[in-house]
Amino acid sequence: MEDINQLDTDISEAIQKKQMYKVCSLYYEAANYFKKKSDIEAACFFYTQALVMALEENHDLKEKIINKLEKYGRNQDTTLN
Repeated sequence: MEDINQLDTDISEAIQKKQMYKVCSLYYEAANYFKKKSDIEAACFFYTQALVMALEENHDLKEKIINKLEKYGRNQDTTLN
């Protein structure tokens, strides 16, 4: 999706309708949008949100999201150091 405004609207509507499985997919789509724009911080934010939803909903995207976060070094808890 190239229209971030439409994506934002779709996310809001899915949240209001409590369609969390869909929210996960939309967060993943938003992450990929920001990745294409080379905004890795924003992409990782949305990958993280997508992962939370994926774990809660047992979404098929779980492994893909984990792999994306690992790729960007976001899989370690640095607060434990």
